[in-house]
This record gives sequence, C-alpha cells and structure tokens, in this order.
Amino acid sequence: MKRFFRIGGAALLAAGCVLAAGCGEESAPAAVPAEAAAPAAEPQLPPVPRGQAAVRRSSDTAYSVPEGVSVLMYHMIGSEKGNDAIMSADNLRWQLEYLRDNGYHPITMQELCDYVTKQAPLPSKPVCLTFDDGYEDNYTIVYPMMKEFGFPWTVFVITGDVGKPNRMTWEQLNEMADSRAVTIASHTVTHPRLHNLPPEEVRREIAGAQQALKEHLGIDNPWIAYPYGDYDETVDGIAREAGIRLAVTTDAGRVHAGSYPYELRRVWIGNQVDEAHFRDRLTRDDYPII
Repeated sequence: MKRFFRIGGAALLAAGCVLAAGCGEESAPAAVPAEAAAPAAEPQLPPVPRGQAAVRRSSDTAYSVPEGVSVLMYHMIGSEKGNDAIMSADNLRWQLEYLRDNGYHPITMQELCDYVTKQAPLPSKPVCLTFDDGYEDNYTIVYPMMKEFGFPWTVFVITGDVGKPNRMTWEQLNEMADSRAVTIASHTVTHPRLHNLPPEEVRREIAGAQQALKEHLGIDNPWIAYPYGDYDETVDGIAREAGIRLAVTTDAGRVHAGSYPYELRRVWIGNQVDEAHFRDRLTRDDYPII
C-alpha cells in the first residue's frame, strides 16, 4: 500500500502541473522526436558509352513527343569583333541562362536520334546544343560553362585539325570523353565539301575521322556534321557504311519526329541573335533569318 500511494501521489502532482501550465485546456501529447528525413537522392547519370553525354533530370520531369526540336549550331566562342560566327562568352552565358530560367531541357544526340527515328518522348521544351569544328575555346569556355549549367552538348571535331593552333588537343578531348558531360562526334578529317569529291575520298574523310576518334579516344561514333552542310545520296550511303546513324547539316530549320536522320536541319546562332530572335529560333519553324 505504501508503494502504491507514492505512485498515485506523483501522478496527481503531474496532472496538476499540466492543468496549471495549460490554463485548464487539454494538453496535446508530447511529440516523439523522429529521425531526420534522409535528403532526396540526387538523380544518377545513366550509363552511356565513352564520349557520349548523359544528363541528370528530376523524377518529376514531364515527357511527351514534341512538335519540333531546335538543334542550335554554334562555332567559336571569343571576342573577335565583326565576325558574327564568333559568339562572345557573355552572349553564350545569357542564352544558357535563358534556357534554364524558361524551363528548357537540353537533350543528348541519342535522345534526338530516338525522337527522330522512333518518335520517342522528350523532356518538356527540348533543345539540342551543338558546336562545330573543335576550337580550343570549346574546352576552355564551353566545357566548364555547360558543366556549370548541367547541360549536355555535342562538339563535332575536325580530326585532322586536332592539336593545331586554336584547336583542342587529344589530351583535352580525352578528358572530355571521360566526363559524360559532352558528346564528341565527327566533322570529317579535313572539312571538305563532300559532294564534290570522288566516293573513295568521301570514304577517307568519313571513315578516317571514325578511325581517329576510335584510335585516340576509344569512341565508336554514330554522329556526324557534314562540313558546309554539303551532302548527297552517295555521301549519306558512305556515312551509313561507316556506322553513322544520324547526320546534321547547316540547312536552316528545326527537326521533327520522322525527319530523315541523315539530313537534319539546324538553327544558326551568332552574335546578332538577340533575345527576341533567340526565342523565335527555339519555338518557330518559320523563324526570321538574319
């Protein structure tokens, strides 16, 4: 009995304290501390072949088959005045910021290929970013900037120019090939007008670039940009023989599901492209040429 009286007294004392603290209102049960919620796992990069870009997207990214895709075509990034093809780094940055701030999703060459050939769905507001020739600034400016934004992109390399002044080196390209941040593809060996050449020379240009990418980077490359956008049926056939599955040109326009994969159009981007023209190039097949 003595032990029971002590327990009961302690309970009454505790109840009195609760009433005093709660001004006569019923008190909610004390919350039991819960374990801190684990942070959401960062999306993992999907496995891709060496020299191909991969991209992280959140699990709630919406996918659908778009009406069209703009494949943007850049060249050199620098400060040379009077040459519209040489994009300033500041202009490139505001364009990437525009894409990010307006919900665009840069896509890989593999995603573009699947869209064209299989009508595969793409993330909302897709766009494809490509750079021609393999200038050194693609390593010193474009590569770190694209990693900053988390955007996949593609560089079409003239393999015979690698290591020359103002061009990337094989060492730089090897670093990029390991990064899964960029797709490295062919722009032929010497950048000729292919349809003017005999078939055996076309074959040397296309197959020779394939061999160089394999030898120096360990890449089995399926993508090409035709120099000057110049091609014909013979060129297309030789590209197929060399393992090419998709070719881009310099013909103005956007890409659509079902487009012929060996003559995809692209959208020229130069220093004269202001925000209004940039927006048109992202959304309109009939964008004004400037």
